[in-house]
Amino acid sequence: MKKTVLLRTFGCQMNKRDSELLRGMLEEEGYRFVDDEDEKTADIIIFNTCSVREHAAQKAISIMGALSRTKERKHKIYGIIGCVAQHMKETIFKNLPHLDFIAGPSDIYRVPDLIKQAGQRKVFNSSKTISVELTTRPLDYVDPSYRDSQTHAYVNIMYGCDNYCTYCIVPYVRGHEVSRPAADVIKEIEHVVKGGITRVTLLGQNVNSYKSLDGRGGVTPPLHDVDFVGLLKMVDAVPGLKLVSFLTSHPKDASLELFKAMAELPRIDKHLHLPLQSGSDRILKLMNRGYTVDKYLKLVEGFRKAMPNGKISTDFIVGFPTESEDDFLATKAVMEKARFDSAFIFKYSPRPPAKSSEMKDDVPEEEKKRRNIALIALQKKISNEKR
Repeated sequence: MKKTVLLRTFGCQMNKRDSELLRGMLEEEGYRFVDDEDEKTADIIIFNTCSVREHAAQKAISIMGALSRTKERKHKIYGIIGCVAQHMKETIFKNLPHLDFIAGPSDIYRVPDLIKQAGQRKVFNSSKTISVELTTRPLDYVDPSYRDSQTHAYVNIMYGCDNYCTYCIVPYVRGHEVSRPAADVIKEIEHVVKGGITRVTLLGQNVNSYKSLDGRGGVTPPLHDVDFVGLLKMVDAVPGLKLVSFLTSHPKDASLELFKAMAELPRIDKHLHLPLQSGSDRILKLMNRGYTVDKYLKLVEGFRKAMPNGKISTDFIVGFPTESEDDFLATKAVMEKARFDSAFIFKYSPRPPAKSSEMKDDVPEEEKKRRNIALIALQKKISNEKR
């Protein structure tokens, strides 16, 4: 009888794509998947977790704790994978004693073997949790073809991050930045298009720093020394595609050349997500973002000049350590000037081992909440006016 798996995903598009990869791998080995409401019947329960936002991390651990304490736990296998698994390993060991395995995002391809090891331990009544250390995801690994959608596909063009923004733990849990060869990206897109998919989203922590140094292929044009704009041109040319989007752009690496390509390439979505995070140069420097407000606004101006009808969205963090009322008012001023189509607004919370976690979290929670509500209200007003 086939083993059944319940897989729940918490967090961002990166995690959603990783869950697709895992499901594809396990289905190839004969596992059958069940929905959330069938959790009592599942033989294996896996949570793919995100630790970028504290609430999502705690929610995942809490739910897994409740499931793993049920009377059926002796007959089930429990695993946590993803960023939380990498980041909070010791805490998870302490809080979830019945957990069977832990694996970070770069080790997702090892999960089928971890399940088998955990099953063997169950047979011999061993309760020790199996964990693996952070490694680099192999670029030559052949991804299984499973996709949640029949019309849309997420396609990783790179993994990891080297920016080390002081509030962010992604470099610590997903490893150093590495770009996939352009030839492999195009091959994967061609494959999903043959299966009927017409929309793709290219994924990377900072797609603008994509750089393929692949020397394979021997085709014209050569698929080596390709930057992100070059990759967009290649993807746009894939027959059968209707729409191509991408996440996420970092302002320090965004360029007018990118906006020109977005405007000219017919299949590229005319929507840019460009996280600002703060309208204060002082706070941006503390965040290690690598750009100023003036540079950011010039990018917005360049984008709108290239695509007058294009859409631009952003991210903000309120209550970063030492953020004063003047810093916050500067952020509001930039929001009013840039007039984003939409914005994701978050309250700061320390995320060790990110550098800002060493700073005093000195903005009171009530003040963070007030600033958060104020920005949300302002963005809602702007969005309604633009509509």
